Amino acid sequence: MRPLLQSIYPFLCAFFCFILPLDKYATAAPNIMLIALLVAFPFVFDWGKLKNRFTHPLTLLFAAFTLVLFVTSAVFYNISEELFVLKKIAGSFLLFILFLPLEDKEKLKKAIVASTMVCIIVSLYHLYFFYMEQGEFVFANGAAINEVLVIDRLYLGLLCVLSIVSSISLIGKKYNVYNRYYLGSIVITAIFLLLISSRLAILLLIVLFFLRIFYAQKRKSYWFFFGGLVLLLVAAFTFNSNLNDRFFYSYQKYTDKNYVELFIEKEPRVVIWECSANIAENNDIVLAGLGFRETKNLLVACYDDIVFPERRRNYFVTTRFNTHNQFIDVLLGNGILPLLLLIGLFVILIVKNIRNYTAMAYIVTLLSFLLIENIFHRQFGAYYFAVVMIILLNFRTKKITS
Repeated sequence: MRPLLQSIYPFLCAFFCFILPLDKYATAAPNIMLIALLVAFPFVFDWGKLKNRFTHPLTLLFAAFTLVLFVTSAVFYNISEELFVLKKIAGSFLLFILFLPLEDKEKLKKAIVASTMVCIIVSLYHLYFFYMEQGEFVFANGAAINEVLVIDRLYLGLLCVLSIVSSISLIGKKYNVYNRYYLGSIVITAIFLLLISSRLAILLLIVLFFLRIFYAQKRKSYWFFFGGLVLLLVAAFTFNSNLNDRFFYSYQKYTDKNYVELFIEKEPRVVIWECSANIAENNDIVLAGLGFRETKNLLVACYDDIVFPERRRNYFVTTRFNTHNQFIDVLLGNGILPLLLLIGLFVILIVKNIRNYTAMAYIVTLLSFLLIENIFHRQFGAYYFAVVMIILLNFRTKKITS
């Protein structure tokens, strides 16, 4: 039984990553896979082999971060009211532990690439019928696009960027028949991101491209790719009005406001972060924060005070926007100690992987999303935090020299 489970365990981990974004269509599947991993884990657990991974600074910091959040919530707040966040963080850490026996990280990367392609195909299928019904692609704003896509645009953008980074990691220096498929997936995924106008994902890809030039030894060879990138972006902004609307608010045709004024007016995070700053300034948050529930209540009260006009204020209050920054959320929710532990995770990752482009691409991608989204408020986000952490644990990749 043990050898059999050891042989299939990596495939269980990979299938969990594959099925996770598709839970809209297979709601129980991720939970079933998680139970299967829990049942199989004792049979694949070997302390002798896994000791270094369990005592790795990344594992210890992740454990301390999770423990401190539970302890402060239990001591200072009604922990049952905090579970809407805590259980997702606990699930993230549990998945990280269950993935520790995984030797072949490439299976996870391949699962991410395959899962993304399936999500793209399904989303394009729904987008076709959306276009046939509406007669045009108009989804720069509003919830329509999130109803059509497999998962919310922001998180699908995260998955797409992780897929592109994984494909880059899987492509070796030497010829491999599968390299063309990974290259094809990169092109298809990038074009899809332009189609759905995922702002952060598009900006991230541009940042990762320039980061790649920084790591390259033969930088002159990248001018050709830079020219192609510029042409692609020009074509995308020319033919996709949603991109112009998302980036430049071009739908505001009759206004004398400049770009900065439009950004402040239209970007919800400007208001959200202003309210977060007000809460931090007017409350004692250093020791134990305010609790995740109370933080959200104070944010809603702030929206009710400062957001105008009434229609926009009602939207903010009804939606009950969280802090949209995981670091701010941890600070306001539980104080300075868990914030330092979360920052410590990324300090360790950066220090250990600073010389490796692909590892840094994973880190930059995850860090960017943490800066604009409360990733632990979504089960998908919490699980993928663990997936990226486990990929980066003792990261290995084929060396790229040019």
